[in-house]
Amino acid sequence: MEVAALHTLALKLGLTSTNTLRKAEELIRLLAVRGGSRLSLSMSGKAVICLEMAAALTGATVDKNLVIKLAGLRRSQYVGMSQTVSRLLNVSPGVSVAELCVTYSATAATNLAQRALKQYDDSTDGNKGDIDTSLPVYQTAAVVAACKVMNIKVDKRRLFESSCSKRAVYQKLVDVLVKIAQEIHTQKSVKNNKKRTRTLLDMVEDNLRDCSPEKRSKGTEDGEEEEDGGGDKGTDFEDWKKKILEAAAAAE
Repeated sequence: MEVAALHTLALKLGLTSTNTLRKAEELIRLLAVRGGSRLSLSMSGKAVICLEMAAALTGATVDKNLVIKLAGLRRSQYVGMSQTVSRLLNVSPGVSVAELCVTYSATAATNLAQRALKQYDDSTDGNKGDIDTSLPVYQTAAVVAACKVMNIKVDKRRLFESSCSKRAVYQKLVDVLVKIAQEIHTQKSVKNNKKRTRTLLDMVEDNLRDCSPEKRSKGTEDGEEEEDGGGDKGTDFEDWKKKILEAAAAAE
């Protein structure tokens, strides 16, 4: 009966892939074995949750709003029950920083999110057995943290729903990753500013060399005639040099 309901709901969700349907059937049977009957979920609710999980595991996409509607639950209820089913089945639909950034139009935050998560992983080296940063909660929290630091707007509610985690755990992780991402972003900004300043100073030095007395004398020796008013040119050069040096100092 549950499998029949599953196929009916799959059509409504636009899921036609044989791989996705087989995975959903596998999940709903496993759920029955692992205590799914004790859950306060209707048959359609169980089927929809298994279908969404199967879709995530096989790379298919579904309309989240339609999923919740077909499950007959409020959004908060659906998220909670989905997490419970995920724990019972010991299945975590895989998501990655890169995929999430593409999905939520935040590709500019990809590098910062990945670096922040890597630094977090390195800092918890002593607890490797307790931490798996490939889990959705870490991937989604890293994206949210990077977007917050870079002032990129994303749908935070939907990202939380992708985390397959409790709100308190998720928020604590986001707060930690925001601090790490902020440090990385600040260091990068300082480095870029120093690079720009160095480039400007290099330009000043090159121009000073080009306008040095030796260069000007060489130009005269090569047949360039100096016109009258050389004193004015010297004054103009000194004014130009002063302005350039002031600009360079202001850029530091």
